[in-house]
Amino acid sequence: MKPIGAVLLFSVSMVIAIPARGFDYGDPAVLDGRPWPAKRLPCTDATVSQVRPRLDGSDSRKVFAKAEFDSGVEVIFALPKGYRFFNAQYGIQASVTHYQGETQNSLMMSEKPGDRVQVCLVGTPTPEYSTQEKRWICNPDYDARGYIFRVYDYKRHATYDGPSTEHGCGGA
Repeated sequence: MKPIGAVLLFSVSMVIAIPARGFDYGDPAVLDGRPWPAKRLPCTDATVSQVRPRLDGSDSRKVFAKAEFDSGVEVIFALPKGYRFFNAQYGIQASVTHYQGETQNSLMMSEKPGDRVQVCLVGTPTPEYSTQEKRWICNPDYDARGYIFRVYDYKRHATYDGPSTEHGCGGA
């Protein structure tokens, strides 16, 4: 990398895929059973909008049998009207998606539409440019995948975290 003023030029010769999963920064507050102060990270109170199997893809169905969650679970949140993380020009869909077998799936599957939660944005995708392909592989201005959220459920006094989608920015 070579600094030029306030800009860094770099070469990307390989793309590394990171599996969609939660994060662990060694901070015990990540999954501590309490809401975070709003000033620590961009957080807002929200409600659960949908709970569905990871591979369902249907917005019309509302009820699913437990066996349908074999692929994992996705929880989608309704943010306050007009709220945008970082006052971004474009909206970021607040959701958490897990594959099958993850420890927090039972908690996520127990969520019901209308449940009050605190949603905190804890990770954002990093832009990636391929000099070989001469194109952006990940441009978060146009690819809304790869955000990571931490969710606190006020009724259950429990937390879960994870990526907004099963594939990260620029992924499959």
